[in-house]
Amino acid sequence: MSQHEIYGDTANLKASHVKALQRLGERTVQPDRVVSAALARELVELAIELNRRIGLFIDRRGRVARVILGDAHSLQLPEFARVRGVDGRLRGVRLVLAHLVPEPLSREELADLTKLRLDLLVALHRGPAGLQADLACLAPSKGGGTETFVTRTWPRTSLSALVRDDEDIEAPPDLPIPLDGFLRELEAELVAATARARALLQGTRAMALLVHDGGAAVPARKAELRELCRTASLALVELVEQRRPHPDPRTFFGQGKLREVLVRALEQDVEVLVCDPELTASQARTIADETDLKVIDRTMLILDIFARHAKSSDGKLQVELAQLRYNLPKMVGKGTMMSRLAGGIGGRGPGETKLEIDRRRAKDRIVDLERRLGGLRKRREQQRAERRRTRVPVAAIVGYTNAGKSTLLNAVTGSNVDAEDKLFATLDPTVRRVRFPHDHEIVLLDTVGFIRDLPPALMQAFSATLEELADADLLLHVVDSADPDQEQQIASVETILGELGATKVTRLMVYNKIDTLDETALVRLRERLANRGIDAPRAFLVSALDRRSTRSLMDAIEDTLWARGRVDRRVAEHGEVAGEFEFDHEAPDERAPTRANEG
Repeated sequence: MSQHEIYGDTANLKASHVKALQRLGERTVQPDRVVSAALARELVELAIELNRRIGLFIDRRGRVARVILGDAHSLQLPEFARVRGVDGRLRGVRLVLAHLVPEPLSREELADLTKLRLDLLVALHRGPAGLQADLACLAPSKGGGTETFVTRTWPRTSLSALVRDDEDIEAPPDLPIPLDGFLRELEAELVAATARARALLQGTRAMALLVHDGGAAVPARKAELRELCRTASLALVELVEQRRPHPDPRTFFGQGKLREVLVRALEQDVEVLVCDPELTASQARTIADETDLKVIDRTMLILDIFARHAKSSDGKLQVELAQLRYNLPKMVGKGTMMSRLAGGIGGRGPGETKLEIDRRRAKDRIVDLERRLGGLRKRREQQRAERRRTRVPVAAIVGYTNAGKSTLLNAVTGSNVDAEDKLFATLDPTVRRVRFPHDHEIVLLDTVGFIRDLPPALMQAFSATLEELADADLLLHVVDSADPDQEQQIASVETILGELGATKVTRLMVYNKIDTLDETALVRLRERLANRGIDAPRAFLVSALDRRSTRSLMDAIEDTLWARGRVDRRVAEHGEVAGEFEFDHEAPDERAPTRANEG
């Protein structure tokens, strides 16, 4: 064994000590034994002589794979090329180390056991009764929770009992002897536990990290983060929160808390960490240095959802532009934020192959996308000009994501637009024509849903689409009446409309999903709306599953536009009208949609 295979600082050692360390690397152990008595004594004696901790990685054939030299208090372990086992399997290597004083296994050592998926962890030390050992290993969780693995420890035992070199010594019956059989059974249990855990939680296993100041909006933020994960097909096993004014500028959670979280993530077989609020490039690199898990933030999660739901070529271009603009500052070196692990979460979609290219090519691509989307903006401006020329009024449906906008469009137009119980199910704008009595027609526009703290990259990339709102004649602000956070959602939508220059557009408030409210909640909602100021927009209670409940809303749309002089003539065949359905107030409800009340 060469000196280069000793991991640690050997600069100040005597040549004889270096050779002694090398001899440790040449020793072997029987495959069915944890350690031999001779090797254990030599290891502890050398550690005491050097006043430094020493560790040995021993493979399942009993060969010493690595000699590790630490200081008097700790041992820095080398990383493996593959940091984690696969499907619950163990590393195939055990760590035997020497403590200088009789102390139990530390929290850091148990964390290394989990992180490296070691077969076994053995700490030897000299006690009053001779050499003694503390042992630990991973074990399948029995608690029925989200944990896949837990740490199992044994009571301190003598070296003689562990190596069984004295037949007269009565050893505890559950020690890992013979070791080879013990490891086969343990690994089979861990593989089975991993399979059970993955069957219970479909999708990529994820853990969310949330930093907040303890305000009233925290429950809504947590619920929304869970829903974002569900929409992105992430199986969220745990949401860890930390109350502090701002995330740690370097490690997001703080060094100690972050290490604790990473260990829990490994115990639960997590593959993705989702951080809220947004990570800085520095935080992303620091966390990536601490773990091999995929690390993304809330913005990347939203971008991934947009990439999933983009159907049109224009929508795909806008998503790609948003991805590139967001990730460009993070294209520094290698990190898990820029890799495409875990099925592409955070890197899926039209722009996924662009996230790992160099900065120069990314900038060139951004310029090209901006040029192409400039053409989209011109086409939409021409369409709006044509509608103004033909005096076609436009009513735009806006609101928080998953409030039921697409389902409402289906209800009043008889369309079949995709409407799912997921966030951002609608990404590409949908236009339908609605014919009122007296030959009045309007264009009804369904738009992408809003969300609090909408990423600026998305706002900028979708500007060509969102500009339609400022030019509309009427806004229908759809609210999920069953959501306890509806007031905050309304405020978020109003803020975004203000940023788009649409604050002066007349609007009607549409409180959707009243069919999900019980009588008490419905009475409270009516009272709250009745107590609003006289300047508040008119409000309507509807269930987009029941087309008849929208009749008063449709009357108000016609009255509002008629009062402004917009609905005053029959509309010729112009514009990008995509469909037609006559909304007859007296017709029976024969075409009521049967889709779920989301969208």
